Amino acid sequence: MSSQRQTIYFISGANRGIGLGFVQALAKRADTLIYAGVRDPSKDDELKKLNSQTKNIHIIKLESISESDAKAAAEKIEKTSGYIDVVIANAGILNYQGPIVTTPIKEIRDHYEVNVAGPLILFQALYPLLSKSKSGAPKFVVISSAVGSIGELLPALTAAYGASKAAVNYVTKKIHQEHEKDGLIAFPIHPGLVQTDMGNPFAKTIGLDEAPVTIEASVQGQLKVIDEATREKTSGRFWDFQGKELPW
Repeated sequence: MSSQRQTIYFISGANRGIGLGFVQALAKRADTLIYAGVRDPSKDDELKKLNSQTKNIHIIKLESISESDAKAAAEKIEKTSGYIDVVIANAGILNYQGPIVTTPIKEIRDHYEVNVAGPLILFQALYPLLSKSKSGAPKFVVISSAVGSIGELLPALTAAYGASKAAVNYVTKKIHQEHEKDGLIAFPIHPGLVQTDMGNPFAKTIGLDEAPVTIEASVQGQLKVIDEATREKTSGRFWDFQGKELPW
């Protein structure tokens, strides 16, 4: 177990898009250790290349809906580091777009399994490590979406995705509510419409050539919100990457 005090992050869906962007940004920070959760560690050459340069990344197997993977990840981190300071639950899917009247029920189930159960599985497995954070302010952050806002319902044809994000927002606020005594900071954040494999195709459906927000801009904005987050001012509320509070 490391004796040096490091800020330790766990990021799911870390092999591409926003997740990889988080790893790339955090790897540049001093005294930082990153656990990068990916579905198949044998294929993540980008992360391996980055780690060969920075030496502060542990690539760890994590199928987002696998309770056994999450438990194994927690056991490994317990042995190697003993705690986590920040969890960023980033893994998610947007696999279907269309009117709600024709949205297949299977799509509803699939989106809920990955986008709602996945972050909760991660929280349940890693909470004991978060509770050992020496920062005094452990953080559990869920990458959500403005499409999940009921208070400002967007016209996008994303019933399965939007409903799952509304549900995970509830889960995240419930985590906030039930862990006040722990000082846990928990909140969902909207990353913007980002230039990723998920964001660009969605942008085309609303008439844009590509998504307007770069991965770097999204990640830097989100990290500013995460770095400055407090229990009193941030936790239990819904934010975007520019630090604006969004309606539930």
